[in-house]
Amino acid sequence: MTLARQVDERMWRLARAGPAHFAVPCAGHEAIGAGYALALRPGFDFVAPHYRDLSAMLALGMSPEEAFLSFFGRADDPNSGGRQPYAHWGSSRLRIIPQQGPQPNQVSHGVGVAWGCRLLGEPSVTWVAFGDGGAQKGEVHEAMNFPAIHRLPVVFCIENNRYTQSVPARYESSTQDLAGRAAGYGMPGEAVDGMDVEAVHAAAVKAIERARSGEGPTLIEAHCYRFLANTSNDDDSRYRDPAEVAEARLRDPLTLLRARIEPTRAEALDEEAMTAAQEAADWAEAQPEGDPETIAQHTYA
Repeated sequence: MTLARQVDERMWRLARAGPAHFAVPCAGHEAIGAGYALALRPGFDFVAPHYRDLSAMLALGMSPEEAFLSFFGRADDPNSGGRQPYAHWGSSRLRIIPQQGPQPNQVSHGVGVAWGCRLLGEPSVTWVAFGDGGAQKGEVHEAMNFPAIHRLPVVFCIENNRYTQSVPARYESSTQDLAGRAAGYGMPGEAVDGMDVEAVHAAAVKAIERARSGEGPTLIEAHCYRFLANTSNDDDSRYRDPAEVAEARLRDPLTLLRARIEPTRAEALDEEAMTAAQEAADWAEAQPEGDPETIAQHTYA
């Protein structure tokens, strides 16, 4: 979690300074990503991630160097070869289902992967994550209906940070109980404190075990708060009161976790993460950009 925070903060500064053009902050979401990723079997289970799931990518085996290759759009970016904006995760090695610009298309793709696992007799679970804004899309409801009927090994996770870009939750949904929607599909629904990594992990373990045993999907709503703007192209001061952000930061997931860790251990982790983030950024920035002659490679139309 602290490595994700350090990588995130360095990316934010680099985007502001000019070496990179687009940052997607994960600050406030670290407990969700770490909590569910540590409940999965890396390289065996599949993940259709939320674009703020940097901590999950690191926990599943992506290195900070690989994350920075994506951030700088370098040729060796393992996510998309530098062809996608930062935070469009994807890795066949780690079984991370590639993400698209429109959100949250990955919900249908994740269900399709779970259906494929069922047909192949492979006991893998697929974790599908998306935001509270994405939860209002019709595709999400179709994606939840199908695996509920066929009892597919899927876990859906709504990462509810109270805002869809600049739109507050009260303008997105007439009910703030998004986990309650699960009842309409005949699957369990649970709301958890997305700032508490242990709470997320406990809910993830239960849902994953249920899916792997053939009992079907679960919907988890993890409540959190994004501390920075939606992206580096956003000015959140236009729609959020700074006092609201300051209040939310009192429950920073890293602060909550540090309270349970011996202080010198926490300080050592912070120092290690800071060094790793700086070294990874310096290394990735020095890597070559893609060859313009390959611009049409992998392009369908």
